[in-house]
Amino acid sequence: MDVKRKQKFGGRSWLICALAAGLCAAALRKWQLASAFEAGTGLSVPWAPASVILTCVLVMSGAWFIILAMYQPLSRRPNTAGGAQRWDLAFLDAGDAVYPVLVVASSFLAVAASVALFPLGLRQWQEYQTAVAAELQPPSTNGVLTIATAAGALAAFLGLLQMGRDGLRPGRRGRGGYAAALPGVAGCVWLMESFRAHAANPVLWDYVPLLLAIVCGMLFFMDFAGMSAGTSKPRRLLWMAAMTLVLSIQAMVSAAAERTWGDVLLLSAQLLAAAAVLWRLPPNLENPPPINGTPIPPVQGEASIQEESTYE
Repeated sequence: MDVKRKQKFGGRSWLICALAAGLCAAALRKWQLASAFEAGTGLSVPWAPASVILTCVLVMSGAWFIILAMYQPLSRRPNTAGGAQRWDLAFLDAGDAVYPVLVVASSFLAVAASVALFPLGLRQWQEYQTAVAAELQPPSTNGVLTIATAAGALAAFLGLLQMGRDGLRPGRRGRGGYAAALPGVAGCVWLMESFRAHAANPVLWDYVPLLLAIVCGMLFFMDFAGMSAGTSKPRRLLWMAAMTLVLSIQAMVSAAAERTWGDVLLLSAQLLAAAAVLWRLPPNLENPPPINGTPIPPVQGEASIQEESTYE
């Protein structure tokens, strides 16, 4: 195995560890749903083994990803005129089709979530208006937040699609980093809708996995959006992506059990986006890919990418 292949394999350790931790957390979440809640009331059983072990696995996963981030090699990046380092160029890779394919698949999952949520929101709105007109007790929701979440999912589709498009254009600084702000903003609306749906539910453990997954995914997309602005921290982005993948996998178990397919599709979308980042970013941080077939010369003994004027 040559040096380049070893470095690529080392970079994939992020994705392998995140998938392993996510599958383990999903199995524990399924065990928790089956054993950690009272059959009649649905209240959580104090100190249930499944809940305790799941908490330990999530905490240990977060700690392990911190250790991986601390030891993640970084190549030297040239500075822009304002002094900001060009970490966004780590996503340029002429020979890698996995990243754009995963991101584009993520975008179509987002638009599928929008298609699933719009009719649900309209139905909730009609039921609410019918109850009000008949002077009956209205439902707990009028459907507005559900419709807003569907609109946010549509915006996330546009942002993710742009991210995938930029991943196919090596050698140029695209708009993908800024486009990542759209699914991040959509996550804010999704968070409000999920809280409304669970606000009256006293079973906090039943909502915590989804809450953590949405918040972490929202922060992940916002951190990705900071790349083109020159404010992103690549090690922090790796940690956010890994935890987004882990939390999304285990949150999908309960969302599928409740048959909230909009949540399942949105979780799947951010899961694939996080997997795409974990696939491309670690190896490219250590060894930037050649741009348009031209190898990137080292700077002071470290791998570096060319000046900004080379790409634009």
